[in-house]
Order: sequence, then structure tokens, then C-alpha cells
Amino acid sequence: MTDTTSPGDTESPASADEEAWSFTASFLDSCLQSAGQSFRDGELAYLAMTSQIENPVRDRVAYEMHRRFIETRLDVGREWTGLDTTGKDGERASRAVDLAVVAKPDRRRLYVPAPKGVVEFKAFYAHEARTGGQLNAIYRQVAVDVMKCLTWNAMIMGEVFSVVLLPSLHIVSNRHPYQIMKKIEEAVRVDSRMRRSGRFSDEATVQEVSGRLSLLGPVRDGLIDAGIETGVRATVPYVILGPVPNETFDNPPTLELLPRQDPQRAK
Repeated sequence: MTDTTSPGDTESPASADEEAWSFTASFLDSCLQSAGQSFRDGELAYLAMTSQIENPVRDRVAYEMHRRFIETRLDVGREWTGLDTTGKDGERASRAVDLAVVAKPDRRRLYVPAPKGVVEFKAFYAHEARTGGQLNAIYRQVAVDVMKCLTWNAMIMGEVFSVVLLPSLHIVSNRHPYQIMKKIEEAVRVDSRMRRSGRFSDEATVQEVSGRLSLLGPVRDGLIDAGIETGVRATVPYVILGPVPNETFDNPPTLELLPRQDPQRAK
């Protein structure tokens, strides 16, 4: 599970035998950056203002991967349901994975080939990731997603990744569309004051999320500039976890709360 791709590498795996291709954090990072650039000016900012952006970003990443695989025998499934996992009381349960890279079979098979890799996406506004309790909640949700990537017969679903999006909104004009931001406007205003006072910063928040997720495997982070729309500027910091090592599955992570103190208070 070694990442042999250099940072920012955008080379398509179409130039190599898909059997030799490996799913790396660098490849996923490159697809995230391309996906971020595929939105029209202000589109991603608008989406972040009005709802969480987990699904729109996931869908653009999936399509970007699909395009890169077009000349290979690999393809990408969204909400992929090829394998089951262990459900409540140890029973076999269906499992939908946000994104899965799978090989195209030579002919229709009665069984589903194991994926080469899977990716789960989560999105939390940056103002929902400032405190110790909030960071613990993010860690727990990601850890649960990761462990569900172990099938009911204890097989890992290829290389396992998780992408945590942390959209951050900045009100830059009094003429912003508060009427469509009612659920988050006050939280965004309070968070903006906290950032201006030096109480919080997006950079520190990304490092705190990375620190939590590093308990599960290797991490790297990045940033998408979502632009400005009707008086609101948006950026999308993100953290990539993975590929999750076998040791994490062999020794399941604890879901107990980590220290609850505000991690940015002491900075």
C-alpha cells in the first residue's frame, strides 16, 4: 500500500496495464483538484451556501476518474453495492460505498469482482470542526465508515480511503443572500468573528482533523478555492485518509472520546 506517485501527478492510468495500476492518495488528490476546477465560477460557493457539498464533489470526482479510465478496463461506481459487510448482531448486511474502482469483466459474471479501491466522502462545515467534541464526532464517523469497508467474510475492499471536506464560508458583503442561508448564517457570522480575533483558523482546523484521522492511517490535505457568489466567499479545505493500512482493520480503532478540550484554545 505504498504511494509511489509524486504529489500533484495527473498522469492517467490509461497508459499502463490496469493490473499494475495502484490506487494512491496522490491520484485521488489529483482527481479532487480537477473536480474542484470543473465547477463554474461561484457554483461550488453557491452549493456550500445552501447545502452540504459531499455529493456534488463526490460525483465530480467519480466522473473525473471515469474519464481517466476510459481507455482501460477499469471503471468507477457511485453508491456501489457490490459487496456486503457485517451488520447489526454480526449479520450479513448490504453496503453502499460512495465510490468504488472496479475492473470491467470480460463477460457477465455471476459474482462481483472485488474492487481495487473504495472512497467514502464526508462533509462538515469548518465551523462544525473547531472544538474537541466536534473533532471527536468527525473521527468516529470516519472510523465507522472505514470499518464498514471490511466485508462480512473479513475481506478488505481494496485500498480504502476517506475524504473529509471542510467547506469554510466568509461573508464579504452585506448584500449576501441571508434568506437562503438561514440554517448556517449566524454560525458563519460568529465563526468569522472568531477567525478575525485569532481564536480559530481554517489551517489549524485542518491540522486538528488530520491529527485525529492519522490514528486510522496516513493523511494528506489540500484546498479547493470555491470562489465568490453573491457576497459569500467559500474555500474547501479537505483531508484525505488512506490507503488505510491492514493494521487498522486487524486492530479496530477505539470510538471512545479523545480529549474534549478545545484544541485551538492553547495555540
